[in-house]
Amino acid sequence: MSMKKGNDMSSVNWVATNAKETTKVLSAELPNDHFLVKENRDILDGVDLLKSLASEDYITWSGLNVDDLGPDWGNSEVIKERMAHEYVTKLSHKVGSKYIKILSGGGVWGFIVNTKNDNKFKYGDILKAAGYAAPARNFARGNVITDSVESLRKNSVRWTGVKY
Repeated sequence: MSMKKGNDMSSVNWVATNAKETTKVLSAELPNDHFLVKENRDILDGVDLLKSLASEDYITWSGLNVDDLGPDWGNSEVIKERMAHEYVTKLSHKVGSKYIKILSGGGVWGFIVNTKNDNKFKYGDILKAAGYAAPARNFARGNVITDSVESLRKNSVRWTGVKY
């Protein structure tokens, strides 16, 4: 995962290099002339955002400052910095026909629905892992395409995996 420093996506301190800025669209008019604002991003940008949020959560959990992370942490004498660098660099994904598998080191972090033909879930839904090869199909924990950054941060993403 290629990372860069900056506040390019709604207060996320680390974003993938190729991620595009989230655009907001008006999706539905509600009574009293209020509008429901809906996030809209490409699924791979959503995957990069999810990995960035998991990385941010790990660094914060470690007691380190997210803004200080850099390539020099890989060779740091401070063990927390080396471990944070290792976590961030080993967080990856594998695209399949039905799901995108998010990998953290040697284990599965979670899954994202990668098909529009699922009878139960929407394209971009975040699913907890039931095992290495399959997601738990009980309910979605969020959506990388339509959920706001703050909603994903608060309700869906932890460094250990998809939030229950």
